Amino acid sequence: MMPSLCSGRAAAGPAGLAQARVARPARCQCRPRRSAAVVAAAAPGRRALLAGVLLAGPLLGGRRGARAEEDGAGAPPAEAAATAAEEAAAPAAPAAAPAAAPAGIREKATPEGKIRLTTDEEATASMTPTDRQVFALNRRVQAQNRAPVDFPGFIREGFDITVVGQGYAMDADGLIYKDFVSGDGDTPSEGQQVVFDYTAYNESGAIIDSSYRKGRPGETRLGIQGLIPGFELGIRGMRPGGKRRIVVPPALGPPVGPSTFFSAKQCEVFDVELRRVLSCERRQMLMFSDVVCE
Repeated sequence: MMPSLCSGRAAAGPAGLAQARVARPARCQCRPRRSAAVVAAAAPGRRALLAGVLLAGPLLGGRRGARAEEDGAGAPPAEAAATAAEEAAAPAAPAAAPAAAPAGIREKATPEGKIRLTTDEEATASMTPTDRQVFALNRRVQAQNRAPVDFPGFIREGFDITVVGQGYAMDADGLIYKDFVSGDGDTPSEGQQVVFDYTAYNESGAIIDSSYRKGRPGETRLGIQGLIPGFELGIRGMRPGGKRRIVVPPALGPPVGPSTFFSAKQCEVFDVELRRVLSCERRQMLMFSDVVCE
């Protein structure tokens, strides 16, 4: 008698045990195999069962929705009307819009290269990997030099310069400025004398000149070429008591060379406070003349 292979029990006696050891298969074969015809016949039933499972989700959702409608139908009419009014009055969430750029000129082509003005958001969106490295280095050096608050950043590409800052404007000459205090009175005109305090910086935020260090304000008459061209343009738009930051591009900058404070092809930044504006009159005495400002 052959042993029962699936139950693991052999026929009694030594002979049965020996037969079990010799005839033990690799795996249990007790479960009968189904023929191909039986598997094919059962396939439609499986597909039907799967389709029923897939349809169960939407049907359950429809039942939940119907149950919610039934619950809502039982709510008091006043509460339902109030809820409908609130939903109608609630505005739709506005889509996120980019920060608006200040109106006015944004770029100026000069013989010394292009000067471009942009905001932090615009610069971040359009920077190349190289620009990011240059800008990060410029900001790091400015921090080491303890540049003032809201000091503009600079990205240089050859002779082209991008000035990055918030609240700055550019005029038709390519001069960039930002007013902190508007001041009162009239702007100075040709021939008048202006008295002002200033601090001059280079692009790295390092101080290169200051009237405060000298202990006395600067003064000059407009129109006699006594100031850097861009500096004079910036003062002409100020009022007494006003405070302004002026970014002078190379095309409107000072003469360059070893005998000056200024390096070639750089923007110069001036923080200016206009103290007074004096009217001047020329006096003639015989062969001599002078100018009196008061």
